[in-house]
Amino acid sequence: HCIGRRFIYTAFLWMGLGGVLAALMRIQLARPGNTFLTNDQYNQIFTLHGVTMMFLFAVPVMEAVAVYVIPLMLGTRALAFPRVNAYAYYMFLFGGIMIYTAFFLNMAPDAGWFSYVPLANPEFSPGKRVDIWAQLVNFTEISGIAVAVEIIVTIFKQRAPGMSINRMPLYVWSMLVTSFMIIFAMPAVMTASFYLALDRLVGTHFFNP
Repeated sequence: HCIGRRFIYTAFLWMGLGGVLAALMRIQLARPGNTFLTNDQYNQIFTLHGVTMMFLFAVPVMEAVAVYVIPLMLGTRALAFPRVNAYAYYMFLFGGIMIYTAFFLNMAPDAGWFSYVPLANPEFSPGKRVDIWAQLVNFTEISGIAVAVEIIVTIFKQRAPGMSINRMPLYVWSMLVTSFMIIFAMPAVMTASFYLALDRLVGTHFFNP
């Protein structure tokens, strides 16, 4: 439960920072010709806001609530693999710290939170900004996959006596299905970001013709 609370608190911390970034964008767009932000600052804030809300809040907070609630619903003391649970949390935490540190050092990604090529290729986005994006995605996806595995194993192997599969609450069923979806979907996202990093750092040609 302690790790679950940490997950929830940290996810809402990132959401709050994402909200601040959204407010800065709204100020810039409040009137034509506004010089509140430079073009470069706006691109960084736009990208970091999207990254924060998708990779640091939306998926993590869903899993965070599950980490806290599912053991209570199934009558078990904790999720399976508690050390993996702690590892997943710290991957999530350090990923967020890394990208916000980059923001304060004027190195936040600026190619959109989706980081589409060819804009994210080294030809059009030189420097380390997109590399930081790719690393953050790997951190958060590893965290998400680890938590999904814990949820699945807990549901299948650690239910209280008498808590059969057909007696599980609907929420537990929904998180079981969602966890399987995460395990099947997230490796593709990780692979794509890893290919992008290889194109930029090693000179491969997965996306860079």
